[in-house]
Amino acid sequence: MQLKTGIQRGVTLAVTALLGVQAGQNVLAEEKQWDFDSVLFTYMEGDSRVSDVSLRLEAVRSGETEEQLTLGLSVDALSGASPSGAIPTHTPQTVTTPSGNTNVYAAELPLNSFTDRRIAGQAAYLFPLGDQNRLSTGFTLSQEDDYRHAGVNASFSQDFFDRNTTISAGFGLSADSIDPVDGIPLALSNSDLGSTTTSAENKNVTDLLFGVTQILSPRSLVQLNYGYSSATGYLNDPYKIISQVNSNGVVQSNLYENRPDSRAGHNLYGAIKFDNQGDVTTFSYRYHSDDWDISSSTFDLRHRLSLGENGHYIEPHLRFYNQSAADFYRLQLPDSEAVPTHISADYRLAKFSAITLGFRYGIKGPWGNDWRINLEYYQQNPSDNTSDYVDQAGLDLNPGVSALIFSIGARF
Repeated sequence: MQLKTGIQRGVTLAVTALLGVQAGQNVLAEEKQWDFDSVLFTYMEGDSRVSDVSLRLEAVRSGETEEQLTLGLSVDALSGASPSGAIPTHTPQTVTTPSGNTNVYAAELPLNSFTDRRIAGQAAYLFPLGDQNRLSTGFTLSQEDDYRHAGVNASFSQDFFDRNTTISAGFGLSADSIDPVDGIPLALSNSDLGSTTTSAENKNVTDLLFGVTQILSPRSLVQLNYGYSSATGYLNDPYKIISQVNSNGVVQSNLYENRPDSRAGHNLYGAIKFDNQGDVTTFSYRYHSDDWDISSSTFDLRHRLSLGENGHYIEPHLRFYNQSAADFYRLQLPDSEAVPTHISADYRLAKFSAITLGFRYGIKGPWGNDWRINLEYYQQNPSDNTSDYVDQAGLDLNPGVSALIFSIGARF
């Protein structure tokens, strides 16, 4: 199962570009030293669905002339169950996917049970090319039971106007391999037949990022980014299926999904930050659109409130997210219709809204190290979860998902 690779890729690329911003704000240490950051992260979905426990470690060595070496390692352990794409029914059913046969109770959402392990590493090196120019290069690697990733990235930043303005440009390239235990299923085939094609498929991703950061005053700054992403190759989820139903809504068969073999997307991001005597407010907005006809908006608000001179602080966090459905997303497929070339019932491609609410609490440790605790609640609400079919009356076809997210970290 692919674990957060799209998010990881975006974060990695953004970090490489924003390293220039950090240098522009003179946050690098003047003496050579190692700084370490560690995070224990847990993610738990409701109804005994997906759970993730991960450990993330990062080491940063800063040099006398603004060079910086960053090394990162993360280990994830996942387990639980994820929606297969098949719909619930009023009678018990058996659903077949590459994960195996699953017996599903009446009115229960069909889920794929799984366990997975992931280890990922990254390295980045930032070095100055002059008084106001910096170059950062890096690579990322990850290994899962059925997924492998390798990527490289680089960014360049230039300061202007006494380092009050920083312009950055970066790119990332990755090559991924998808290799399910029982092989890649034949797209649009009946899942009960268990047809497979090759044992592995590949996909390639190119990311571009352009950004500008402007210091408005000693206590405020604004940031604007534009990102472009292009993915080609195998973009299906090999574990997802879609139900074919008759005129009454009774499931006749389940088909493996099939998505386009390319995807291009654009992202616009803006953020503004204010420092009011140690209390910091950050507001950001992100807009995404792609040629799968998905568009999304993300509003994010954080306010860091200082609790005194001892270094303690609390930071409430609120995020709103809304997206449209992919043009090939269907909740189910009537068997009277011809099977389209591209179709998926993956709930992540549906139209939905989501809210995240939480906080961070920070503590200054006795040896000068910083500790932080994060607690967040996530709720996704799909727009399409019912139908007019007689045999589906009263069924929640796409119940959405809720999750509790907790982490504890230390910087020393």
